[in-house]
Amino acid sequence: MKKLILPLFCLLAASLAAQAPQYTATTDANRRSSTALRVEEAPKMDGDLSDACWQNAQVMTDFVTNNPVFGLPAGEKTEVRIVYTDEAVYIGAYLYMNDASKIRNDLSRRDATSTADQFHVGLDTYRDRQNAFRFEVTAAGVQRDLRMGPNSIDEAWDAVWDARVKINTDGWCVEMYIPFSAIRFPTTDEQTWGLQFARQVQSSNEFSSYSPVDPTGPGAMPQWADLHGFKNIKPPLRLAFSPYVAAVVQRSPIGNDPPEFANSRSFNGGMDVKWGLSESFTLDATLVPNFGEALSDNTIRNLSPFEVAYEERRQFFTEGTELFNKGEIFYSRRIGGTPPGFYDVSGQLGENEVVVKNPSQTPLYNATKISGRTQNKLGIGWLNAVAQATEAVIRDEETGEERTVSTGELTNYNVMVFDQVLKNNSAVTFTNTNVMRSGGARDANVSALSWNLRDKKNVYEFSGVGRLSQVFNPEQDPVNGGWYHLAMNKISGKWSGGAILAGTDDKYDQRDLAINRRTNFFVQFGRVQYANYQQKGKMLHRYAEMWVENSFLNVPRKWESVEISGYAETRFKNQLLFSGFASTRPVWHWDYFEPRVWGRVLQRPGWVLLQPGITTDVRKHLFCSVNFTFAESPIKNDPYFGVNVQPTWVAGDHLRLSGVFRLSKDHNNFGAIDWSDPDDIIIGRRNVITFDNQLLTELLINPRMNFTLRTRYYWNQIVYREYFHLEDDGSWTHADYAGSGDENFNLFNLDFVYTWQFAPGSFLNIIWKDAIFVGDGIRADRFADNWDKTFSAPQDNSVTVKIIYWLDAGRMLSGKRAT
Repeated sequence: MKKLILPLFCLLAASLAAQAPQYTATTDANRRSSTALRVEEAPKMDGDLSDACWQNAQVMTDFVTNNPVFGLPAGEKTEVRIVYTDEAVYIGAYLYMNDASKIRNDLSRRDATSTADQFHVGLDTYRDRQNAFRFEVTAAGVQRDLRMGPNSIDEAWDAVWDARVKINTDGWCVEMYIPFSAIRFPTTDEQTWGLQFARQVQSSNEFSSYSPVDPTGPGAMPQWADLHGFKNIKPPLRLAFSPYVAAVVQRSPIGNDPPEFANSRSFNGGMDVKWGLSESFTLDATLVPNFGEALSDNTIRNLSPFEVAYEERRQFFTEGTELFNKGEIFYSRRIGGTPPGFYDVSGQLGENEVVVKNPSQTPLYNATKISGRTQNKLGIGWLNAVAQATEAVIRDEETGEERTVSTGELTNYNVMVFDQVLKNNSAVTFTNTNVMRSGGARDANVSALSWNLRDKKNVYEFSGVGRLSQVFNPEQDPVNGGWYHLAMNKISGKWSGGAILAGTDDKYDQRDLAINRRTNFFVQFGRVQYANYQQKGKMLHRYAEMWVENSFLNVPRKWESVEISGYAETRFKNQLLFSGFASTRPVWHWDYFEPRVWGRVLQRPGWVLLQPGITTDVRKHLFCSVNFTFAESPIKNDPYFGVNVQPTWVAGDHLRLSGVFRLSKDHNNFGAIDWSDPDDIIIGRRNVITFDNQLLTELLINPRMNFTLRTRYYWNQIVYREYFHLEDDGSWTHADYAGSGDENFNLFNLDFVYTWQFAPGSFLNIIWKDAIFVGDGIRADRFADNWDKTFSAPQDNSVTVKIIYWLDAGRMLSGKRAT
């Protein structure tokens, strides 16, 4: 079978090359063109379009549907106008509704996904068709802003701007004020920007746009309209300070039997700085940062040999970082994460010694980033952060003497990016990450060169990535490793797909500032995709794709597995979405990483997995997504069952509840349990039950004030049924193992957050966090037992009060007040 894979890729690539384009996308030949009007007097921000400045502005209308069906006239009329002054651009839109009673104006949190009617504005200020600012307003007046890249969306980007809405008998109006200080643009006397308006009508689930965007085309921004008319606009002084003060009270358990707690209080302050170094580049810095408002992680019990990547929740490391993520060698959680020696402290305890203090997070002295794009469309990004050294404190309980143990060195993290936009929506990017530690500890450097080259019609794309890692240890020679990824794809039309070759050597190591999930591999990958967004009978759209992956260990070259997968979905006129995923590894395959010892291998049986799903009508106030998973292998009594339910209930304009409820049971899961003796690795046959329950309650007072309560209970139980010796050929034989790997892993997190935006860019946050962890090896305990144990255990509680005040130095120096 494995000898047939490469010819299959060649046949797939040839068939894709023979496909003629089947789409009609916006191009320079049919691109819409609009003009912004300069006015002397700005409109009054009240959601009323009766101001004189709107009367002579060009009206942009005739929106075209994008989803769920592409290419039809929008069901509701929309009219948009743009004017500007020396200070800002203003957008006024009238969103007509044949039945105004159907306007959805339920509230949501700022920057959160909304189920209300929405109006979107996209501004590609450099008209490179690859980068843009997006501003969104709901019919309830809630704002959201994003940065768009060619293959990513930065949802954490925040700007200070304003919007006002007004609901009328025949629709609703929105006025938007976007100061030039909130965006970046060239300094040329006359400018042309890329432009897009879009509208979401929730009652019909219709998404339409001013410039038609074919979903099967070469991406969204290449299909945007042009916006002319900007003359002699000058970038203002962009200098803003956000000082903060924070008070924290914490009560943490330090003993279970009997329960003991340590109480602590702290009061600190710091500041975020945003400075426009030029019309194109911005410096962001955080001094003595406090990330108390960041939500708790969705921690899981990881049984795999590879690291789990957790979501970044700290605003400084999520906002405006799209440039830094282009090379895919930057994982911001490395900065200020768990000290490298945190888990080694218990192994250094002597007789009668206990751990008094062991910080689980590394404090930062500061973090700074500079990013922007030149008039020649060269994007430049630089990020630097300095992490403090960390120490654990150990006390001898008999003598009272204390000693310190280093758990982390003073560390400097650095990221540099150069991203050059080319013609035909192509680009080439160079990224470098560097980590330097004090005291002769390990240092590391990783470089990545990536590119995507498209033909003139944006039908085909040749892309690739090459990476070089360098690790420097004291008194050792540097260790160099390589990584590559080459792809040829057809990216437009109803039929698309492509082929990939990728691999690394056995020395590649990017773990110091990136996730290092897997190295030493060689992969052949092929994919074919079909998308049709034209209505046919009761089906609004159809989508399907199939892919094949053939994997090898690279050094030495040994075959691992072949995996065949497919996904399909269709949405019907009643807005029900049906989906299905299927995957199989049809033959026995080889796992070179689960044994955790280099040179050893584990044989695994083939398997097949099926995952049907359904999403109900999202136009309703109550809707839900449900997925079922079933998997089986040739081993007797080896099924996997799983269900994933995600309901959302918009209980009213001010109350919203949503949840994620997951339950799975994996029978006869095989994995390493004891590899302390490399010559006698013990493999276990285990049943794994996972219950993950999350509930989010949002009480929305108005567009600028809300309460959120997020709770999560996670239970993972591992019960071992049999133990085996791992043989040299990867097979396993019965073992009379004296140890036990049975485990109950319980986590509970509560995050209660009160947020009040009391002025532009200024917030009061009150955060209460509650955390519980309970773990044991009692295999007889079931869900109810673990639930009782968890909520009977000592809890870690903290309350943080944080005030952030935004000061716009540019407006203060000019004598103007913030809107």
